[in-house]
Amino acid sequence: MHRDDLFIATVGPDFELGDFAKKSDKKSYLIWHVKEGGGSINSTPVIQGRHVYIAALDNYLYKVDKETGKLVWKFKTGGPICDSYPVFRDGLLFLGSYDHNLYAIDEETGEEVWRFKTGDAIFGSSCLIMGDLVIFTSKDFYVYALDRKTGDMVWTFRTGGWSASCPTEHEGNIIVSSSDGNLYYLSKEGREIWRFRTGGNIFTQNAFCVHEGVVYFGSDDSNIYGVRLSDGREAFRFKTGGYVDAVPVISGGNIYFISDDNTFYALDLSAGRAVWKFRTGGGRGGSKPNIFGNRIVFGAADGNLYCLDLETGKEAWRYKTDGHIYGEPVIDNGRIYFGSYDCYLYCITTEGKLLWRFMTSTNKQTKYEYEEESVFEFKPPEIEHTGEEKEDRYAVKTEIMLDDTYKAKSEYQTEIHYSSGGGEYK
Repeated sequence: MHRDDLFIATVGPDFELGDFAKKSDKKSYLIWHVKEGGGSINSTPVIQGRHVYIAALDNYLYKVDKETGKLVWKFKTGGPICDSYPVFRDGLLFLGSYDHNLYAIDEETGEEVWRFKTGDAIFGSSCLIMGDLVIFTSKDFYVYALDRKTGDMVWTFRTGGWSASCPTEHEGNIIVSSSDGNLYYLSKEGREIWRFRTGGNIFTQNAFCVHEGVVYFGSDDSNIYGVRLSDGREAFRFKTGGYVDAVPVISGGNIYFISDDNTFYALDLSAGRAVWKFRTGGGRGGSKPNIFGNRIVFGAADGNLYCLDLETGKEAWRYKTDGHIYGEPVIDNGRIYFGSYDCYLYCITTEGKLLWRFMTSTNKQTKYEYEEESVFEFKPPEIEHTGEEKEDRYAVKTEIMLDDTYKAKSEYQTEIHYSSGGGEYK
């Protein structure tokens, strides 16, 4: 963390995330990090063929038989795997770790093919595959594009803060976010097309939700936004009582998501009002939801996996674990797979009955802490004006006037790399 870019204000032990978000107009977030040790899971499982893959905070990626819950192989990285899941292409899977490395791993054998080292931890950033590129973000402020076959760096794009974001493709371009409060829209060459500024960190441990040319996402300023991808202008905004870090889903004209105010929302997209709300227990936030039939399922910080009626919000059932659930529940062939901070990967029926569970290397939960219980105010680098600007086909030419916090000027740069050495960012 580059402290020169931050102002720090301490808060007391009774600080509540939702209360702060409602009362403060500052652009803020509360940063936390995991410690070594413990086998907790806060990532989304991935189904690939006959197997389910789950990454855990004990440094391992596990490949498990999805029918029986038996281990096939495990791959150990040099640090916790936090909020990230593997992405597959042509027999390889790609996954980042707190040890600063992005790994390419043979899907069949679990053997390492190559690794690339960034300048800081990789967390909350699952990869985007675009042709021969693998694209991801790091806490070192950069978006990276590597050659997916060799691991050589092709380009980087520097944001104004650390990034825990899943790059998402739309019409050949890239959606990505940062703790500087900006949502960025980049070309496949890593050039900025536009940016949209919110009042807080934008964290996404799943791919962004895109619907009819609008990207929907939450921010630590307590809002959920809809931004038009064609021009970067705001199309939707709804204020909650807490940070919004889980990715929403859209169905039947409604948008569904959980906020750190312990509320799961169903909003009418056209009217911008709540259709129904459902209160969870304590804790901060939860997971991206998933829909099957007329039901919606999601995890919460109170340790429950909830299943609700999609139209009314009435609870159908809940499944209780001993840890918070931040990874998306994945539905496959009448089964729901999800991980919990209690160190187990669960497989249950769509009626909430346990079929099996798989424990990671230990049932000791991973400890985490909030850094100095501090609230950070964003201070992106100053824009350097060099007189007359050259015309750039990727630049947004108009100011976004909906709010004076939103700007379309670019102070960051893309670096293009043609080195064949690869393997590490310096």
